[in-house]
Amino acid sequence: MATVSGPDISFYQDNSTTAKGVDFAKLASRSQFFIARAGQNQWIDSRFKTYWQNAKQVGLPRGSYWFYDSRADPKKQAELWVQALDGDLGELPLFADLEENYNGAYKGWQNWYVFLEHLKTLVGNKEIFIYTAYYYWQQNAPNPTTQKASLEYFHQYPLWIAHYQVSKPMVPKPWAADEWVFWQYTDSGDGVLYGVESLEIDLNNFNGDEEAFKQRFSLGDPLPLVTRYRVDLNIRADKTETAASLATLAHNDLLARLALSEDGVWAQVKREDGLTGWVRNNIFV
Repeated sequence: MATVSGPDISFYQDNSTTAKGVDFAKLASRSQFFIARAGQNQWIDSRFKTYWQNAKQVGLPRGSYWFYDSRADPKKQAELWVQALDGDLGELPLFADLEENYNGAYKGWQNWYVFLEHLKTLVGNKEIFIYTAYYYWQQNAPNPTTQKASLEYFHQYPLWIAHYQVSKPMVPKPWAADEWVFWQYTDSGDGVLYGVESLEIDLNNFNGDEEAFKQRFSLGDPLPLVTRYRVDLNIRADKTETAASLATLAHNDLLARLALSEDGVWAQVKREDGLTGWVRNNIFV
């Protein structure tokens, strides 16, 4: 079974002292999905808006996560998350990241409950997941013996589990052993291979094959990356043969197809160096 995988990133993956940023064409060439940190506490991740737009441009299914912080009001955190999304909730679920140990005024699973319930009122039927780690959950979630009903409340949220250096993740109650949907299997992936500026990157697997992934999240076939075309092909400024040529492609240049013209004849593409223009759609073979 082919692995369906993708990274999760935050502003840590972008060196603020350089102009380079994250190379989303490169990231998309190695990923089937993408998850970005929307924010934490009472601040929005400084790179979220850019990541969110760029991932959409290269056709990656997108999910966002919010790092719950016990030092800030749960309802205000939920509201700021929705504000950050600005009406674009993404193709994948919202992921509530429960892993902090700040010991703030809003610590404890009772406040997770407030956070999640308020979030639901703001996003309607949008699916919400929980991200956590086995031992953290055991130590901080409701007791499975004395608070069984409270623990079961969290079962309604599908699981994104973090567990490194193992062949299979350990899954805490109330979820069953194989009930995880996403597994963050490393926090030390090769950042360079994925086009980010940090040396290491979080990587995740989906619990199923590509067809199961598309069905689970009601996704159509993504607009593909392509490297096969005529060497003398021009990238044009508009959807006509007479439009100005912006560049001539070299053999094996990597392109991301961003959109199609209404008649399907032309494709808007983005080259690995960021150049965007139009080419005949029949190059995508």
